[in-house]
Amino acid sequence: MEEAELRWLEALRSRNEEAVRRLVVTFGEPLRRYLAAMLRSPADGEDLAQEVFLRFLDGLDRFRGEASVKTYLFTIAHNLALNHLASSARAHEVFPGEVPDGPSGSAGPSHEVLAGERAEALRSALALLPPQQRSVVVLRTWQDLSFKEIGSAMGLAEGTVKAHYFFALRNLRRQMEAAHDA
Repeated sequence: MEEAELRWLEALRSRNEEAVRRLVVTFGEPLRRYLAAMLRSPADGEDLAQEVFLRFLDGLDRFRGEASVKTYLFTIAHNLALNHLASSARAHEVFPGEVPDGPSGSAGPSHEVLAGERAEALRSALALLPPQQRSVVVLRTWQDLSFKEIGSAMGLAEGTVKAHYFFALRNLRRQMEAAHDA
C-alpha cells in the first residue's frame, strides 16, 4: 500500500472530515449503482451505500490493507446486498435505470426507441440472473473491477468468478435473444 493511502487510512481512522468526504465522493456513486443494480431499487441502494460507509468506518481498525479500499468497500456492499436479498420479499422486481440507455442524439427518434427497448430488455434480463452472476456482471462491467478484485470482494476464487461471468453472459445472451424473438 502506498504511503499516501496509508496517510489517508490514518486520517479515516481518526474520522478526519476531509478524509471521510473524500471516501464518500470517490466511492459513493459506484457503490450506489452497484447496490441499486443488485437490489433492483435505487432507494435501497442509497440506504445500503450509507450502511457500507458506516460499517467500513466502524471496522477500520480491523482493516489490514491486504485488499484495496475499493475492494474492501465492495466486499461489505456485496455481503449487505446478499443479506438484503435473502430477507427481501421483493426478489423479482425489475430495477429501473441502472443499465445505460445507449447512444442518443443524432441517430434519430427510431434509433432512440430501439436503443431504449434494448436497454429495457437488458435491465430485465440482468434482473433475472442469480445474485452471484448479477453481482459479477455489475462489478466487472459497471465498476471495472478485475476478476481478482471481484473474487476478493465476494470471497470467491478468481476461477469461480470467471465461471460466474461466463454463465451470466451466456444467460443474458439467451434472454436477450428470446426477448428479440418474442
